[in-house]
Amino acid sequence: IILKDATCERVRLANFKAVFANPDRADQPLLIPFSVFDQMEQMGNALVGSPSFNPMSVTEIGLMAIKPTVVGAFQLEFEEWGLYM
Repeated sequence: IILKDATCERVRLANFKAVFANPDRADQPLLIPFSVFDQMEQMGNALVGSPSFNPMSVTEIGLMAIKPTVVGAFQLEFEEWGLYM
């Protein structure tokens, strides 16, 4: 999952990322706490000394699949997604 806050919008190509999975294929909500978005990145490189993620100023939420960890056919199904406090 990729999140951007207002600070990321001022830093070219910056975002916060968190890896997620549902290995048990459980049909229940998958909740990812804001605390896992602990390092701002720019093109995959940590921005040392960058401010912490601000959940009150989210501007973008998205998904990214990067090889080689994502290989072959896969499927994501969403009934609903969003942010919670």
